[in-house]
Amino acid sequence: MRHLISWLSRFGGLRRLVRGLGLHTLGNWWLRRFPLVKRLPGSGVIYRATRLESIPLAVEMFDKGNLYDAALLPANFTSFADLGCNVGYFTCWLAHLARGRTLRGLMLDANPQAVEEASWHARANAMPEVYGIHGIAGEGKRGDFAEFYLYESNICSTSHLPDLQRLALPGRWERILVPCVSLEEHWRRRFGEARCHLLKIDIEGSEMNFLKAEQSFLTLCDSVLVEWHKWTVTLGELRQFLVAQGFAHVKTVEENDQMGTAFLKRA
Repeated sequence: MRHLISWLSRFGGLRRLVRGLGLHTLGNWWLRRFPLVKRLPGSGVIYRATRLESIPLAVEMFDKGNLYDAALLPANFTSFADLGCNVGYFTCWLAHLARGRTLRGLMLDANPQAVEEASWHARANAMPEVYGIHGIAGEGKRGDFAEFYLYESNICSTSHLPDLQRLALPGRWERILVPCVSLEEHWRRRFGEARCHLLKIDIEGSEMNFLKAEQSFLTLCDSVLVEWHKWTVTLGELRQFLVAQGFAHVKTVEENDQMGTAFLKRA
């Protein structure tokens, strides 16, 4: 079963067939009980997959190196904040590149199951100063709750109701309420005035809401890796805002007709 799951996950057409036959649920049931666990060569960083959709994500990030450009990372980085952390693979990738340096950071996601999995990765790789946080930043006042929509795949959830119609994805959506949090408050509580060497933002259309709400936290950040979504903000608008906060656009890492990823660092 383990080899079958790995093989099926590599092919989009087969993944659709698997879902259509109801085998997606069976595969996830199996992985929850018998996770696919691997180590990254060279660093020994451990990662696991407890859902089918995590396997192709791991292949793209770890095996192919297609998702992020390691050359953009700050030299000798030791701190980060990951918004939209999903299952914590970005943290594993950073730990792999850090080559033994002690990392401190925050992993935030509105999906509670994703936060549990990200926290497992921090524990499995002996990162006691990397914390998982269940919450949503930039939406609503601290102490309130915001609506969030979980898709049956843990890679497509959103806080924007119109996205459900725009995405037109088959399958089940679940509405939940998520605590509104302040990233700056969580950071200062744990790390005081320490610099955040890298802020990663992947929050499905809420990026400008977060940036406007957390301008004070941005003063602690040295670089920003942000995924922007064109139905809510343009690259020009995003760049103009961050330049006003003291950042310079370094590279557009990738872009398609719906979204893109940009890297900026403090000027």
